[in-house]
Amino acid sequence: MPRWFRIWEKKRGSRRTVSRVVASVGETFFFSAIFFFGVIFTAMAVASTVLETWPIRTMFPEVAYVEGECTIQEIRVVDLGTEDYPRYQPEALVLLDLPQKHHHRWTLRRSPLSYSTQEAAWDRLNGYEPGWIYPCWYDPDSPGQSVVLERTPAWGLWVIFLVLISFIVIGGIGLIYTLLLMGTSVERRAAIAKKAKTLELLREALPATTYPSIPNDANLTNSPGVRLAFRLPIEVSPGWWLLATLIFSLLWSGMAGVFFIAALGNHLAGKPDWMLTIISLPTIGISLAAISQFLREVTAHTRVGPTGLEISNHPLYPGKEYRVFVTQAGKMKVRQLQILLVCEEAATFLQGTDVRSETKRVVEEEVAVAKGFEIKPGLPFEADYQLKVPEGCMHSFKSDHNAIHWKLVVQINADHGTRLSRSFPIVVYPAELEVAR
Repeated sequence: MPRWFRIWEKKRGSRRTVSRVVASVGETFFFSAIFFFGVIFTAMAVASTVLETWPIRTMFPEVAYVEGECTIQEIRVVDLGTEDYPRYQPEALVLLDLPQKHHHRWTLRRSPLSYSTQEAAWDRLNGYEPGWIYPCWYDPDSPGQSVVLERTPAWGLWVIFLVLISFIVIGGIGLIYTLLLMGTSVERRAAIAKKAKTLELLREALPATTYPSIPNDANLTNSPGVRLAFRLPIEVSPGWWLLATLIFSLLWSGMAGVFFIAALGNHLAGKPDWMLTIISLPTIGISLAAISQFLREVTAHTRVGPTGLEISNHPLYPGKEYRVFVTQAGKMKVRQLQILLVCEEAATFLQGTDVRSETKRVVEEEVAVAKGFEIKPGLPFEADYQLKVPEGCMHSFKSDHNAIHWKLVVQINADHGTRLSRSFPIVVYPAELEVAR
């Protein structure tokens, strides 16, 4: 009985080929974790810095310091070393005169400096004269214990932001690259390169000025197929849907992180804001749900795999038959795979002052159906079917307010409640144009 979770596909000598399913899932989750970590913690660090709350205020207290004026009353050099290891620390006694209270403190900077000789320590105090007024900085919550004459550059804070941003860049680039390549196999790329050499560089096409209402099929015939002439593009790529889900998760998670750090900072400061706390709880819950939904989408998309649809010729004409070749990769047991030929009529109109759009399916014909089969990693489902466009049907059409869209829809119903529908647009020309050509 084959295992569902197989890490190694095969082994030749000392070389092993890793499972593509495991590799895709692993890369996606790895880069997602890096990306989420970077975005969420960057938002929390920015919020903590701007709001002057934990943890940035604990790690870098000087971000909350305000500027004031101090009077130097005395300067000195303190001997802190030993005979074997002499150390001398310069200090100044400052008077911080605030409306509520006067504060005296020996200080110079928050991270004390020490020197190996007294001369170097006294040189460090050059420029500070007793009785003179100098600018100083202090924490408004504890001015007597925090006043300093010199601020220490917060280089560590910039290093933290640089590391977090690098997580965002590395995770984002890796995630986008993985999602975009998830639906393209090595065999597919090799087949494109091989078959592109045999395709004509220029195809006979209808002049756009003669038939402006018929959509151009240039974007539908620029990709060669592996078995048939053309590989149809998918209407809505699952990769872009995953990217949209990811962006929403990140934006909401960043907002949730800001609310969380603000509420937690108020609680730690002894000034709880219960309204902010109540708001932050459902925000965090939605953030966790969004991240969970994104991870489920990644798992489902990797498990289902890409869907490919090729066609023997394009454009299509009413009453004519064509071959279609479908491929479905992944790892699942499929109850039913169905290919439908669909025609939809779209209209855009004014209703009062609102612009409304409506779409109605006017044609739906079953092209083919396959039931009860299993798709294994590295062994995609492949099938060749016949497609006939109905006689007398309306051709593809597009104007400012009305449109006729034709497409092939692949619907899959698999085990574990997995259902998906992927559309591939096509263009149907009028039958009389085939005779004219």
